[in-house]
Amino acid sequence: MHVVASLITSVGFVARLAFAQDHGDDAAREMGPVAFMWPPDRLWGADFDNHAPCGSAASVGNRTVFPLLNGQIALVAQDESWQIQVAISHNSNPLSNDDFETLIAPTRIPELNEGHQCYPIPNPAADVEAGANATLQIKYTSDFDTDLNETFYACADITYVATSQFTVQVPCFNATTDDFDLPSENDDDDNSTSTSTGTAAGASATASGAVTTSKGSSSGLSGGAIAGIVVGVVGGVLLVAGAFFFLWRRGQQNRRLRQQQANVRNVKWEENPQGSPPSQSSSQDIGLRKL
Repeated sequence: MHVVASLITSVGFVARLAFAQDHGDDAAREMGPVAFMWPPDRLWGADFDNHAPCGSAASVGNRTVFPLLNGQIALVAQDESWQIQVAISHNSNPLSNDDFETLIAPTRIPELNEGHQCYPIPNPAADVEAGANATLQIKYTSDFDTDLNETFYACADITYVATSQFTVQVPCFNATTDDFDLPSENDDDDNSTSTSTGTAAGASATASGAVTTSKGSSSGLSGGAIAGIVVGVVGGVLLVAGAFFFLWRRGQQNRRLRQQQANVRNVKWEENPQGSPPSQSSSQDIGLRKL
């Protein structure tokens, strides 16, 4: 039950964090194609998301605590993106790409689909201690809202803490639209109209459950809605798993209880166990019968 409770708590934390950062239905107006889900990134602006090094007009703000060892980042994507590079700067206020050094090369993340992805971050150098500041950067390519591939940026400001003192529950899970079949807005039209060849083909595609995605076409759902669906589906799966685990544990407890009761009922209690002396009342009864 402790494991299930932790999973459910993680899903609730993810949902609250996503809502708090406006990475939901209004994501198309509140974030770029890809953003930091954790640690939280700087305030996004449509006029600056192509500007190096951080895609934001905001400077360094509130920093998020980050473990010195075994750190991870969580990314949320509302549009297909490519060549995602993760870098870090140990300057107090990095102003150019030259201030950053690569942590994860773009060849390691060649593509990122709509949804959430978690990536481990290499540990900092030995001379980096708790209390040191840094800025994480993602740099990637996308054709967000256009037919042209453009370079986008996002940054998250952090402060290192000792791993033993890091108590934040990071929303780290992997779920993208490739894992689920999402219906498009044209499904109803395809199902209601079957007289034309094009409609019949659309209905056939819907029945087969196939979902086709490309740079020039859309599934009909906004990126924010896709991200919300992914979080909801993952939460539902974890809740169902928790319910099954609870019922299984309860069944095991009832089974053990029935076995214990059966063992007690099958014990044959002897009235006079072998080797035990007769009671005084029994001796008196024997003497009276002899008289």
